[in-house]
Amino acid sequence: MGTSNKAEKVNGLLTKLNDIAVKAIKKEKYEKAMAAISSSAKIQYMYNQRYTDSKLERDIVEIAKREKKKYANDISKMQIKNNTVMFYDGFGLDTRGVAIMYLNALAKNNYHIIYVTKQGVENQQPEIHEILKTAKVTWKYIPMRQSYSKWMDTLTKAIISTNPKALFFYTTPDDVAGAVSFALFHDVCKRYLIDLTDHAFWLGTESNDYFLGSREMSASNQYFKRHIPKEKLIKLGVNLLVEEGLEHDGLPFDVEHSRYVFSGGSLYKTLGDEGNQFYRIVDHILKNHKAINFLYAGAGDKSQMEHILKKYPGRAFLIDERKDFYYLIKHCTLYLNTYPMFGGMMMKYSALAGKLPITLRHNADSDGLLLNQKQAKIEYDQIDDLLKDVDKLLNDEEYLKEREKMLNGTVITEERFVNNVRGVIEEQKTDYEHSITEIDTTNFQKEFYERFNYKKERDRIVNYINRSLYWSMPWMFIVAIKKVVQELLKR
Repeated sequence: MGTSNKAEKVNGLLTKLNDIAVKAIKKEKYEKAMAAISSSAKIQYMYNQRYTDSKLERDIVEIAKREKKKYANDISKMQIKNNTVMFYDGFGLDTRGVAIMYLNALAKNNYHIIYVTKQGVENQQPEIHEILKTAKVTWKYIPMRQSYSKWMDTLTKAIISTNPKALFFYTTPDDVAGAVSFALFHDVCKRYLIDLTDHAFWLGTESNDYFLGSREMSASNQYFKRHIPKEKLIKLGVNLLVEEGLEHDGLPFDVEHSRYVFSGGSLYKTLGDEGNQFYRIVDHILKNHKAINFLYAGAGDKSQMEHILKKYPGRAFLIDERKDFYYLIKHCTLYLNTYPMFGGMMMKYSALAGKLPITLRHNADSDGLLLNQKQAKIEYDQIDDLLKDVDKLLNDEEYLKEREKMLNGTVITEERFVNNVRGVIEEQKTDYEHSITEIDTTNFQKEFYERFNYKKERDRIVNYINRSLYWSMPWMFIVAIKKVVQELLKR
């Protein structure tokens, strides 16, 4: 698809969805309006040619304004509880990600936690339940698949019934139901959006009071591209929780006595750049350092990885993601960050383990993930400089150890994070300060544009919860029928 043709198709679809939302709001068909807004947001997140949509944000506020009459009496009777905080988790995943760090901090601060997430995950979050086993927690599981209206309604009632002083918005970029619900509590509760996808589009600029970001990319995009005032921006990175003593599943080589370079994450993060730079680095290491193995933990498109596995049998290994990943990081010689898309959390875990997270810079994507990142000298602008330094690191043990010492203090401690989360809730500030400098994302967005598959992403918005759109967009019927047929054929 030609450049102009792709842009024309995307803009045409977004215009159509916006028109549907506006007309639906006027007719008080809020389910349909929210379906259109969510669909537009999903497209814009993958397209990523802008970071916010003022029309969608206005629509969200307008829906909240009109829907508030249903809840106005109950909201007016709320008796805010100073020690109660809601954490709204639109993902419901039991991971070592940002959610569990915040929940741990809330527990350590002795807040009564109202944890709200999707139905169906009650028995699928052992780590979250373990971290909160001694905390005071009210667990609420709400429907997020049936309809946006029910989703919004149950979340709103959960807020009203629990009277929290603060609400944390931790969710997907297209969560219109959460955004409408949070918009209802303007001047009632302090609302904090955790900026997970600081590199891409998301909803919620008008539904929250403060915006938590971990790096300068977040501050730049929030201020210059999402047009959020400086006084609403709060800098806060997350600490890392590490579960030591997990059973090691074993590998084809002796992890504790072998030298290996480790990398991991979804394999798509290693694809899409001209020249396959990530695999060029791996190939260089294995070709020039015969005593070094390479281990990758992740899944997805193996097309490029297969070349490495075949070229270096018995030295290159691909495994699934697994819980003992920190054990694997601790015992590696170097950690190689993915490229062209870096792995922020894995970068932090590597630094915490005292292992250099070697990173080929891709625009400014990875900047500011670690404290004192520039001083740690882990980023390289040119691949040749990276390869030269990696050679020295693998050949000179003393040089490697000196470089590892430079990682001290690059990751926020648990104590500091816990204290700063309390600072956010009680004073709307942390002991960090954003340096707001505009970061040029032109090349970064260009890559999103080139990767964007219009038909694939258009068809992704055809699902049960968006069924209210089918009459206005007949092509969705056809796609829906095809999906049903495909599912039947799989059985």
